[in-house]
Amino acid sequence: MEISKNKSREEVIEAFSLMWGNYPAPVMLITYKHDIIAVNEIYQQYGVSTGQKCSSLPGNHKGCRAGEAKMSGKPVRCVAQAENSVVYDGYWIPVEGEYLIHFGNDITQYADIEKVNASD
Repeated sequence: MEISKNKSREEVIEAFSLMWGNYPAPVMLITYKHDIIAVNEIYQQYGVSTGQKCSSLPGNHKGCRAGEAKMSGKPVRCVAQAENSVVYDGYWIPVEGEYLIHFGNDITQYADIEKVNASD
């Protein structure tokens, strides 16, 4: 999803909604300052809204790779086990400008927990 720097925030949000609105896992569009700009339907069902910092959401944020994605300009992946024993396959994907797509898929049923814990 390449975004021209000339696109307005509304156009960026519209593009996000078209691409990620129905994705079957929570997805958010954030700035590199961690401001939530848009969320997909799943996140809306969880009560997550725009205008807050993603770091204010429940959960452990020590595995956040937003800074790494910003510095490299490339997508970053991290597989980690959350405090609730769910294993997430997380992604931080930079899009042109100040924006980043962040999501994590629950891969618990497919994960080798010993390998996941060894990679922490």
